[in-house]
Amino acid sequence: MTSPAEVQAQLSYELAVYREQINLIKRETERVSLTTIDLNNALKTVENMSADRILVPIGGGALVRGQLMQTRVMVPIGAEYLVEMSKEEATEEIRKRIDATKKAVEKLTEEFNKIALKLREASGQLQQLQTQTQINRTVDGNIREDYI
Repeated sequence: MTSPAEVQAQLSYELAVYREQINLIKRETERVSLTTIDLNNALKTVENMSADRILVPIGGGALVRGQLMQTRVMVPIGAEYLVEMSKEEATEEIRKRIDATKKAVEKLTEEFNKIALKLREASGQLQQLQTQTQINRTVDGNIREDYI
């Protein structure tokens, strides 16, 4: 039979694991959300792209005026490779990526909720066990006092 101390240690360990999982999911959700913001900004830029004069960042917060000579877009496809696409193709690709990041956030949120529920359950069990242990100690102490 498992002692209350062993059960308490197991529950404490589970709580620590659940908390760490929640922290990891929060960080991943933030990362994916930042990616979504970047993609939305890229989408707006591509959609508003024309041959008009533009401001081009050159680093250190400095900008120079420029003019687009090409309206084709270089889109990263992974492993530092780029594919040249038309404005319409790039817009479609970016929208697909935005949808994928939204789905990823939904899955992360589902996982977060599942783990948060397990965390609450384990926390409740631990609190109940600690309360019962405290009651048992009080009762044991009272019994000893009665016989001393």
